[in-house]
Amino acid sequence: MITPLNRTTREMKINNVVLVTHALKSLGSATKAELAVATGLSIATCGTVLNELSSNSEVLALEREVSRGGRPAQRYAYNPDYFSVLSIYAQGSDAAAQIIWTVNSATGGCLAQGEERFLPLQLETFYQLIQRILTEFPNIKAAGVGLPGVIVKGTVATCDISVFAGVPVEQQMRERFGIYVQADNDMNYTAYGFYRSSCMDVTAPVAYIFKPEVPCLGCGMVINGQVLQGASQFAGEVSHLPFTDMDKLPVADEMAKVIVSLAAIVNPVTIALSGPKISEALIPDLLERCHLHIPVQHMPELVYRPSMRQDYLQGITELTLNNYNRHVAFSI
Repeated sequence: MITPLNRTTREMKINNVVLVTHALKSLGSATKAELAVATGLSIATCGTVLNELSSNSEVLALEREVSRGGRPAQRYAYNPDYFSVLSIYAQGSDAAAQIIWTVNSATGGCLAQGEERFLPLQLETFYQLIQRILTEFPNIKAAGVGLPGVIVKGTVATCDISVFAGVPVEQQMRERFGIYVQADNDMNYTAYGFYRSSCMDVTAPVAYIFKPEVPCLGCGMVINGQVLQGASQFAGEVSHLPFTDMDKLPVADEMAKVIVSLAAIVNPVTIALSGPKISEALIPDLLERCHLHIPVQHMPELVYRPSMRQDYLQGITELTLNNYNRHVAFSI
């Protein structure tokens, strides 16, 4: 997790809080000594941070450990009820669209989930659903929104669901609902969710390719644990690769061209493959085609994902939790 550079004593203290809370969520529960090892901070600093966070119930003091001869160590855990996060995404196109959502605790546990057809296909339909969820779960303090399109600084540049095109979705939702909001495209979230569930702590590039029913491809990439956005949030738009009539090729040929391109440019260690036109049986054909251009030692592992749903929702939830915590701590 990236935190701003330390410039003042106050920023150093805030950074310590971010380090401790992040480590506590990752560990589930921990003593001051265990947090010191995980964060690189001193035991005394961890104790000071924990005392501060315990005073407002952000952190819970658990039962002490069994004594091994000295004073038993106090264990702590982040309070899952401190706030909740809404993860919501729209998928499909103008011909048929769905809205899928989950509400998660501050530690990522699922509290509720649902899905429904996106009808009528209007922006107000999307916002009304969000309002209903916020009414039912008033502890929601942050929302992550995923859309099938290009999103630049919170505004939807292009989208497969046309009602979102040109909409400053982050600004509109923050003003309308009074909560923290972040929006990103479907593949960035999905790639991050796959990374967190299957490749955590891998520093080499990881990619995720999705092949929908419509003639296009989506791709997201994570490098050193961070989503690759690109200079103008255009990274991963592999449908713009300069290959003639890509959408008319057999699926294996189309996918192989993209995999070879990624291998040559980004050199990922793993590429996840998903979508209604992808099957596990396709992977041997892809490997055969790719090996015509990529030496064996540079060939990424290809992993089939039957559905992108879980990766997508996990990516939205974890990125929103991380960014909301930074927003609260550093007012950014």
